[in-house]
Amino acid sequence: MNKLLISLLLLLNFSFLFAKNDLEETRKKFSKNKSVSYVLTAFYPNPDTDEVTTFKTFYIINNYNSNNFDFYSKRDNSEEIFKNGNYFEINNSEKNFSQYELKENQANAIKNSRLVQYGPTFILKNNWKYENDILINGVNNSRYSFIESVRKYGEKTIKVEFNIFISPKNLISKLERKSYVDDKLGQTVTFDYSDYKFSKKEMNFKTSPKEKYALKYFERSNVNPLKVSTKAPSFVAKDIENNEISDENFINKNTLLLFSSTNCGASKMVSDFITTENFKLPNNLNLINFYATDKKELVVKFLKNKKQNFPIIADQKEIEKKYQVSGYPILYLIDDKGLVTQSLYGTEPIIEYLKSKNNE
Repeated sequence: MNKLLISLLLLLNFSFLFAKNDLEETRKKFSKNKSVSYVLTAFYPNPDTDEVTTFKTFYIINNYNSNNFDFYSKRDNSEEIFKNGNYFEINNSEKNFSQYELKENQANAIKNSRLVQYGPTFILKNNWKYENDILINGVNNSRYSFIESVRKYGEKTIKVEFNIFISPKNLISKLERKSYVDDKLGQTVTFDYSDYKFSKKEMNFKTSPKEKYALKYFERSNVNPLKVSTKAPSFVAKDIENNEISDENFINKNTLLLFSSTNCGASKMVSDFITTENFKLPNNLNLINFYATDKKELVVKFLKNKKQNFPIIADQKEIEKKYQVSGYPILYLIDDKGLVTQSLYGTEPIIEYLKSKNNE
């Protein structure tokens, strides 16, 4: 009888040590590689309706063992790019991309992103505790837990617990995010990981948004262009030729205010159109082109070898704020009374309008 108990204890201890070891083996597997790609499938249950929202995302992460990592993701018609310290979110349906205007906002967004919170290369760094072994689709996995946070909300205690499941291939197969209210289980969000591919070199992915896409800023997502019949805000600025330009230019003439960015592919298309030899506006219509978030030196370089028959104003963010510019390119038509009579956003509407006025 004693021999049987001793054998069982030895077997249990061996299983425990083995389970503890597979976490370290998984960490070693990730640490000896430089890049990884995988598919994340997320399941978000709604406790009120019993429905589950599911989405699938493909990821590539380069240099994940350092703080200077890059990544690419694709889900349905949207993509994310984080390369060389610059983050972009691409909407292929609407043909635009968004970025952060301020680096500190970008840093906070990356820190709180789904990738950093739930990506396997990041969650492996947590202080996991072995719990037990469990069968998933007939395969034995080791389950580990980690208390992500505990906080008070009024009289209630909110606890968030992570559970990861490690497969025999030393891969994280699943993550569960469980939320408890006074130790009563609330929502369980599940992330499944599949199609892992590792590389000791960087994996290739696109490093910039689509060339013809319009640019937006996340910080200005609640900002809408000025409405028709709005009085155009006053301004005084120097153009890149050091000439003073102001809203006085509106008097007795219709004026087009074009807001562009050197980082915006759609802006470049409009710029290419209005700097051709054949482009000419009628005498009763002015054009002022703003690159208000770009430095003068960058704008001069951007417009090098391009014909410019209209004022170019750079480095004037305050004017953009007055005109409620949320993205690029935006075109306002200001009448001779200083009122906004039309506002257009995006390449096609702007170029079509300019074509209608070209040589009118």
